[in-house]
Amino acid sequence: MNHKTDIEQLVIRYLNGECSITDQQELKHWLSQSDENQKIFYRIKDVWDASLKKEDNTREALLQFYKQRALQKQTSTKVLRLWKVVAGIAAVFVIGLVSVFILNMLSGETPNVRSEAAMMSFKVPFGSRSEVNLPDGTTVILNSGSELEYPVTFVDGKREVSLNGEAFFNVMSDEANPFIVKTNYFDVQVTGTQFNVCSYTDDNFSNVSLLEGHVGVLFEQKEKVVDIVPGQQFYLDKEKRIYRISERDVDMESSWKDGEFRFKEIAFPDLMKRLERWYDVRLSYSAPELEEMLYSGNFRNHETIWQVLDGLKLTTPIDYKRLGFRKFEIIYKPM
Repeated sequence: MNHKTDIEQLVIRYLNGECSITDQQELKHWLSQSDENQKIFYRIKDVWDASLKKEDNTREALLQFYKQRALQKQTSTKVLRLWKVVAGIAAVFVIGLVSVFILNMLSGETPNVRSEAAMMSFKVPFGSRSEVNLPDGTTVILNSGSELEYPVTFVDGKREVSLNGEAFFNVMSDEANPFIVKTNYFDVQVTGTQFNVCSYTDDNFSNVSLLEGHVGVLFEQKEKVVDIVPGQQFYLDKEKRIYRISERDVDMESSWKDGEFRFKEIAFPDLMKRLERWYDVRLSYSAPELEEMLYSGNFRNHETIWQVLDGLKLTTPIDYKRLGFRKFEIIYKPM
């Protein structure tokens, strides 16, 4: 498999869900041959993703894909210049077979510098996760569909960032200058610790899980402070405005950052929402029985969405069918 056009066509068939078993074996073998082959795959996928944003019709997207491939050669110098500006801000890696951030710059997914406020706005596309290094040495791993806002420099010891989505924080210790994570529902205040925050706007809950150190959660107009210790989780029901503190497997809660997805009695609707974010797909269902179902299990990020759904079929009363590009219907099927 050395011919460039053959490789592109094989990858496109894979992205469109039309790979035969033989195609899948060939693609897997080709990807395992070198890191360069993997980079080529991600580059093709990135341009394909950008095409689909403009064209919902697969056939039209294919034509758009080849047009953009031609334009890509002309604009590569401009992209490299842009990368020099943002180099050092974030180290990015993949989740499953998804595109990396540096290539997403071709489709417009780049950090947005708001110079008037000296702030950085870093947004992670669905299907990816990213690592950001903050000015004080704190590292933040961002999950799919998350956005982090932070200052270019922390002035006068003020260490504050804003999060919409999910992130794992490894905060550089500084007892004199607390580190604060602001969300739409509460603030998290620490001095130096490791913790996971999950606070997506479209979820009906938000939570903070503490791996080590000490965390104070401020909510109700920031007047109430709730302290948690390692191994505990602060869980907020957004609709009822009720919170609870419980013992949790924090390693499991933050396993996504290490490429593992581990669940214990997660509500089926929440599971579907997470899979949509992680794999950049749309999953629909109508059976009321699925609303009440709980799921426990785990899988790794190198598995495709088809492999994950096939695995769910073996352990839960569901089936599925493909409706279109990255669109699936989940069907209730009593076992």
